[in-house]
Amino acid sequence: MRLRYFLSETFTNLRRNLLMSIAAVSTVAISLLLLGGVQILGMVVGNMTRSWEAKVEVRVFLLNDITEGELQELETTLTNLDQVRDVQYVSKQAAFEEFKEQYADQPEFYENLPEDSLPASLDVKLTDAKHSEPVATLVNGAPGVDEAKFGGDLIRRLLKVNSLLRTITFVMSLVLMIASAALIANTIRVAIYARRDEIGIMKLVGATNWFIRVPFMMEGVFAALVGALIAGGIVLLANAVLFSRMGEALPFLASVFSFSSGEIASILLILAGVGAAVGLVGSSMALRRFLEV
Repeated sequence: MRLRYFLSETFTNLRRNLLMSIAAVSTVAISLLLLGGVQILGMVVGNMTRSWEAKVEVRVFLLNDITEGELQELETTLTNLDQVRDVQYVSKQAAFEEFKEQYADQPEFYENLPEDSLPASLDVKLTDAKHSEPVATLVNGAPGVDEAKFGGDLIRRLLKVNSLLRTITFVMSLVLMIASAALIANTIRVAIYARRDEIGIMKLVGATNWFIRVPFMMEGVFAALVGALIAGGIVLLANAVLFSRMGEALPFLASVFSFSSGEIASILLILAGVGAAVGLVGSSMALRRFLEV
């Protein structure tokens, strides 16, 4: 009976202040959608980073006059490093064939080049992309080495951009969540004012503090959870319609926009939890300030 009364009062309050309730739900939905965007952005960049890290390697370009002894010593040094997974020698001819394959649609780039025009090199595969710079620094300047290049700069820039975007989006969602809590508090304040005579009578007949407060708290939590439900629905729709089709249309991005059901479920749980917290905070703000019971 008590639960039925609480639910009845909650929906009555929401119906009486329909426009403000819709505004509160919309603001919560937008703020939580931004928060969900932060989570998805993190997963996209994480997938992209892992995909690119697997391809990061150090390419050691060799001088034309490198001796057999210098080459063997360099290969031995690299192979004995814990950070190195594999070392492969690429001859001048193999480098030229690779160059031709890379620019197969633009034969003018290679048709007038001698087959021995490109330097021989060592392709060094790493156990982790973070070791690329230390390994390149180690071999630069070694006998027979012209230059060692690695692809870690791109990943570092990607991570910096990701960090900046996530920070900006998180701050925006935080500001909107504060606004949501304030709007929920204002909605509840209006409901309290509209029922001030009824609340006074309830206090006179002995209603407990929590008996009076609970319907207003449930109102705030319900509005916030509806907003979280809308945001979660948009996330599910985007995953089913946008991300999956993007992977089909652009196969090289399939792994980047591929999210497991567990990852999507974790985002939905975060949105629901944060939404409930925003509703409770907004309700508490209103009850503490405008309802002296």
